[in-house]
Amino acid sequence: MDAWQLDSWESYRDVARLGRKTRLPEVQRAVLWQIFERVRSDLTARKIVTSARVFTAVAAAIRPLPHPVFDYAVIDESQDLSVAHLRFLAALGGDRPDALFFAGDLGQRIFQQPFSWKALGVDIRGRSRTLRVNYRTSHQIRQQADRLLGGVVSDVDGISEDRSDTVSLFSGPPPQIRAFASGSEESAAVGAWITELTAAGLLPHEFGVFVRSAAQVPRARAAVKAAGLPFLVLDE
Repeated sequence: MDAWQLDSWESYRDVARLGRKTRLPEVQRAVLWQIFERVRSDLTARKIVTSARVFTAVAAAIRPLPHPVFDYAVIDESQDLSVAHLRFLAALGGDRPDALFFAGDLGQRIFQQPFSWKALGVDIRGRSRTLRVNYRTSHQIRQQADRLLGGVVSDVDGISEDRSDTVSLFSGPPPQIRAFASGSEESAAVGAWITELTAAGLLPHEFGVFVRSAAQVPRARAAVKAAGLPFLVLDE
């Protein structure tokens, strides 16, 4: 509700819900709307605004200006733009055909639910180009990552990216994917793998152990301790 800056029950009831596996019945949505109205009233009383509301307000202020604020805008990582971000950029570009340049990768969209850019005033259909050369990922890692996606990735407006002919400029060792029955088995195996690579000449600062969340950090600690290496947790 906040992302779309919905200001009435009717707008919330009728908004398109793209990418949702389970649709809430109208009765449940009505209850949620009452809760959201109370939250929004409380935020207003406390003079607190959300990020989405800031961008929406700035877009409303820019739109009627007689002259553009900027001649051009270049937007990187555009696959992660929110509704409020795109409304702001649409207002920034106005109706000028070449005011906005977007660079992004549909396959990396992990933070936002899909929504129609065209419906918000940004239509890039027939005006996009897909880059085919991967400069920073090995052929082996890219092949493994591409298995998580289909051969063609499409957005709500029908923009498609065919990933089948993408190439990498260099090769490297193939990724190893292993499953374990327990966290302790996993930590022991990762520790043994680090020990093996250390014996082959890698230095401690050349390793990076990544986990899904802070709750998994103890498993990473256990793995590095098993290898007997000094380490630093890169937290806040």
